[in-house]
Amino acid sequence: MFKLIVTYFFTISFAFSQKGTRSQLIIPPKQIVQIYYPLYKGFNVKVWNHSKFLVGISSRGKVTDSVHKSFDLKNGNSILFEVNQGDYLQFENRFLASLKVSYSIQKGSFGKNKSIQPLTPQRAFYLVNNTGQTLPLRIPGIMNPKLKPYSRSGVDLPNGQKIYLDLKDDQILILTVTDSIPNGARIDLATLIDEALNNKSSYQ
Repeated sequence: MFKLIVTYFFTISFAFSQKGTRSQLIIPPKQIVQIYYPLYKGFNVKVWNHSKFLVGISSRGKVTDSVHKSFDLKNGNSILFEVNQGDYLQFENRFLASLKVSYSIQKGSFGKNKSIQPLTPQRAFYLVNNTGQTLPLRIPGIMNPKLKPYSRSGVDLPNGQKIYLDLKDDQILILTVTDSIPNGARIDLATLIDEALNNKSSYQ
C-alpha cells in the first residue's frame, strides 16, 4: 500500500526548492505526492525525471479520483501535458529509493481564437478485478492499465469509448461506454471477459 501525501499549491513553497521557473520535488520510497491548483482553470505542466528509475505521473479528477491521463516517465526523460480544470497532478514512486523530479507550471487558458467544443457526455465508474490474475487492458487514446489482482481503477470516460482486454496476440473488446452505465458503478472485469469470450466463440 502507498502512503498518501496531499500537497496543495499554497504549501508548495515550503515543500520544494525553486530553481528558476522549475520546482524540485523529492518523492519518498513507496509514496504518492498529489499537487492541486484549485484557482487555475487547467494548466500545462512539463516534468523532468532526474532519477535512476521511472516515475508514475497522472492527472486525476478531484471529486472522483478518476484517472484522466497516465504516464510512466523513464529516467532522464521529460514530458509536457495538460491538466484539466478540477484535476490534480499525482506523482507515484513504486520503488524503495527516493525519486527526484522537477517540473514547471503554466496557467491554462482558452485564448480568444479557440472555439468552445460541445462536451461529450462522460461516465465515471470503477473497473474491478476480482480475480487472482493481473488483467492487461487497452483504452485507446487514454491509457493501457494493468489491473493487479483484487484491485479496482476509477475511470472517467466519454460515451463511445471502447475498452479492450490486451492479449499478446489479440485484443478483445469487453466494453463500450454508454449512458446505461451508472456513475459510480463497479463493473466486474471477469464477467465482461467471460461474456466477450463466449460471444467470440459463438461466431467461430
